[in-house]
Amino acid sequence: MRRISRLAPALFVTPLVIVVAALAGCGDNSDDGSAPPTSSAPSVVVSTQTPTDLGTPTGGITTTEGSTALPSACEVIGAADVAAAFAVPFGPGQPGGGGVAEGDLAWQSDNCDWEAEDLLEVQLALVGPDDFTEGDFTCPEPTAIASTVEPVPGLGDAAYWDRDDSPPLEATLRVCRADSFFDIDLEYEDGVDFEGDPQQQAIALAGLVLVALG
Repeated sequence: MRRISRLAPALFVTPLVIVVAALAGCGDNSDDGSAPPTSSAPSVVVSTQTPTDLGTPTGGITTTEGSTALPSACEVIGAADVAAAFAVPFGPGQPGGGGVAEGDLAWQSDNCDWEAEDLLEVQLALVGPDDFTEGDFTCPEPTAIASTVEPVPGLGDAAYWDRDDSPPLEATLRVCRADSFFDIDLEYEDGVDFEGDPQQQAIALAGLVLVALG
């Protein structure tokens, strides 16, 4: 198993203009009969974010029609999202990247790391087709080497939970999409106590990532 450290639209309203003609010595009012001017709204950048059970992702992604490039990992979610998922405060995200090799495949990833001091480090790693350096793009099932891998239903096109068999707790949730995949890596400090279910917490965070990626 790979370790965490690695190589409104604007609404335009045209007011109705009423022309009142005041005639000397007469009390009649009349409309000039002209049609109100028309306006077409310009194209706008639309956020891909929508509410989820944890709220709206706090990353800053915007996209335009036809855009296929992945954003940087630190743009997708923020420290507030990670804190909401794991119920502890985290420091700001630290960008990074590195290389991964699994079997006959190798790729580069764009990463972002958040740390809860003396407890847990969480990393999000994004991978797209252009990131593969060996082999064609695919979303491989993690290889179980001194770890246990199990499928996670109902998340993306496919998802896997890869948990190290020995303490301290290290685990990866891999979520596959048609044109990309991402890993959420967890690395707990040795000997710490933690509350909650790390797998379910990682799944909740993955839901925010999926919303943000659109």
